[in-house]
Amino acid sequence: MRITNLEISPLDLTLETALTVAYGSYPVLNYALLKIVTDEGLIGLGEASPDPEVTGETQETVLDALERARPLLVDADPLQVEPLLRRCRAAIPAFPAALAAIDMALYDLLGQALGAPVHQLLGGLARPAIGLYPVIPLDEPPVMAVMSARFVEMGAQILKVKLGSSPDLDLLRLNEIRAAVGDSVLLRLDINQGWRDAETTLSVLRRLDGFNIEWIEQPVLAADLTGLAAVAAATDIPIMADESCHTAADALKIACLGAADMLNIKLMKCGGLSEARKLLAVAESAGLPCILGSMGESSIGSAAGLHFAAAHPSIVACEVIGPLFITNDPAAGYQVEMSTFQAQVSTAPGLGVTLK
Repeated sequence: MRITNLEISPLDLTLETALTVAYGSYPVLNYALLKIVTDEGLIGLGEASPDPEVTGETQETVLDALERARPLLVDADPLQVEPLLRRCRAAIPAFPAALAAIDMALYDLLGQALGAPVHQLLGGLARPAIGLYPVIPLDEPPVMAVMSARFVEMGAQILKVKLGSSPDLDLLRLNEIRAAVGDSVLLRLDINQGWRDAETTLSVLRRLDGFNIEWIEQPVLAADLTGLAAVAAATDIPIMADESCHTAADALKIACLGAADMLNIKLMKCGGLSEARKLLAVAESAGLPCILGSMGESSIGSAAGLHFAAAHPSIVACEVIGPLFITNDPAAGYQVEMSTFQAQVSTAPGLGVTLK
């Protein structure tokens, strides 16, 4: 089997509600769709989900990077996944989301060719379903409280809350959310670097008693590992590194510095399934629990993330919820039981999703 073509196109995903975080608001996610076509009629699907603040890429630059990878892939044997990925990493090293699209498309092809779902290629199915949890975008306190209450009425017992615009307003948001959902619902806070430094973060942490916070994600600037370490050492609330941790080398540095208690692995940050496995191996060796994060991908990227989480029981939480909020998802096959917020892992060959 040989690769005959790469079909590369923009993928603009419209959200039911704009995803607003500390550094910006995104009503539309400007991503890229990759189809790797073979001479045997198989098509591998990939998705590049860039974010200038996280991956350093834009839709335009990932489209260009995928074009640059075209001559490395056309006429190659798609089953030689690792050799092809090494060549692509050497050619476009600064484009992790583009590499993630290539990576998952190759794994999709490999699974289809072997008649095996991607989770089998990653070691096997550790769990057939994975619990998800809603994300509450940054907004005015009453809006966030109403949205939180609606999800709890639907059955959610865990909420991820986006904060980071200002400490005082963030505390007002938390007060209104807690009043709306009661005391038993777990809150996972994602600051997206919004509290900026350790001093500000520690001043907020002193005011969080009684909020039932499970963990706090990336409160300080990504490059400030010293500040992140100071926060982690000063609180019993687990501190998670997200924007600070892209690669296995980042995970090793964070572990050595004691800069975080947990890590957020995202396929788009590290460059795909293959690199995510390396990052997870470092985290496991260092005793750092990991979650599988999301860039709000469609069913394509979300399916890849779900297969990864399903094959690795050390992933303690999974956030691949993009398909629940996208109004124009290009693919089908990503299944979630909304009454329980359980994502069902596909047993179809490859990623288990098809274009609509």
